Amino acid sequence: MPFNTSTKWQHDRPGTSLTILFVVWKLLLLLIACTSPYPGYDTSTTLLTQSGVQRPDSEHVTDIISRVLANKLTRWDAIYFANIGHRGAIFEQEWAFGWGYAKIVGILSRMLFAAHAGLVETAVAGILVSNFAHLLSVLVLYQTSKLISPKPSSHEAQSVAFVSASLHITSPAGLFLSAPNAESSFSFLNFVGFHLYASSLQAHQDHRLGRRDVLIIVSGLALGLATTFRSNGLLGGLLFCFDIVKSICMVGGDVQSKTILSRLRRITILVISGALMAVGSAFPQYLAYREYCVDGRPEHRASWCTHRVPSIYAWVQSHYWNVGLFRYWTLSNAPLFVLAAPMLLILTASALKFLPLSEKPSSGIKRTKTSPVNESLARGWLSPVGVDVARRFAVPQILLALLALTTYHVQIVTRISSGYPLWYWWLASKIVARDSIKLAGCEVRARVIVLWMVMYACLQAGLFAAFLPPA
Repeated sequence: MPFNTSTKWQHDRPGTSLTILFVVWKLLLLLIACTSPYPGYDTSTTLLTQSGVQRPDSEHVTDIISRVLANKLTRWDAIYFANIGHRGAIFEQEWAFGWGYAKIVGILSRMLFAAHAGLVETAVAGILVSNFAHLLSVLVLYQTSKLISPKPSSHEAQSVAFVSASLHITSPAGLFLSAPNAESSFSFLNFVGFHLYASSLQAHQDHRLGRRDVLIIVSGLALGLATTFRSNGLLGGLLFCFDIVKSICMVGGDVQSKTILSRLRRITILVISGALMAVGSAFPQYLAYREYCVDGRPEHRASWCTHRVPSIYAWVQSHYWNVGLFRYWTLSNAPLFVLAAPMLLILTASALKFLPLSEKPSSGIKRTKTSPVNESLARGWLSPVGVDVARRFAVPQILLALLALTTYHVQIVTRISSGYPLWYWWLASKIVARDSIKLAGCEVRARVIVLWMVMYACLQAGLFAAFLPPA
């Protein structure tokens, strides 16, 4: 069983075990989707087979399978991604969808299907990208989990790492991680960026400063790429902001010129990394600005071109989807807040366990009986450097929960949370230790949360395939 941490094969061949679990889970969700009524509540997906590509009278079995998969998994945002990948962004609202993901899907579909790449083929390419990226993100999360442990080969560290990766497989994001959506690709790139960042902290601890600087820059590049897939990738920039502020404060307390130069060097590297990440967000905005505000005739310029910050993304989210502070707080949306509540509580509770600033960093951790950080150290799954990593990762996670509650369409938190590792580690450590969890003042067994995740993902798979909310 995936959460029986005493099972030997999980530790002997974790990659193989995780891959088997991944395949079984994907097949289960696909089975649920295929048994869902077709075409569902909305018939938009039927346009996939009317994309204008000439098809032979007799189709091969692989063509039939591709069409069935595309029809079942191309729902909600996936319809936009398939269209944008197929012929580029034409309409204004299409610029709200991950530019990077649509580009990758379009390129892959043309590579695989050449002149026959219609909407169905583009959707299939998206399905391939999403599932492959999800598997890679599972393996990256496993490696990052071991990286932050004091003894990666210990039973405790391997158990937490394996369970964390298993939780990512059975994420409540469910079928969104299989469909032509950006979530799984974002998770992969975000996990890679976070892994490189965690590795840089370990290199800093080991006084390997050249390696640290290279890892920081490459992590900025990876997080910048993640931002082209999902805009909430910008939250990863808080990692660099945290270190910049910390380094600036430490410069003021240094008196030796050599130490000051070392701090300034680190600040420079962090600024470069943050700039690389910002480019990932700004580049698609620049392309849209040129198309709508520069290349066209002045009388046809979009209204947002004259805004102080002429961002097509911010305009589309506000104008077409009514995204904004407290705009989603209506009585009709109350059921969606109830659906999102478990994930919001998990994100918040796990982040708050590592956010207290009263404890000192890894150079001298304060040992108290009530300290959750000390508890994690004592149980052997989190190293002192891992504490620094967890504290930093808590910042973007808690802000994600806050934005989801106050600004986003709240129900999407169950899928966009899939790209943040801290809550997986926190829940996995509780499962391995067989501890209960306190959520909203109530004691809950950790495995009950896993049961909720599995049930939510399975129910959502059936609803998703029928084009029914929540999305």
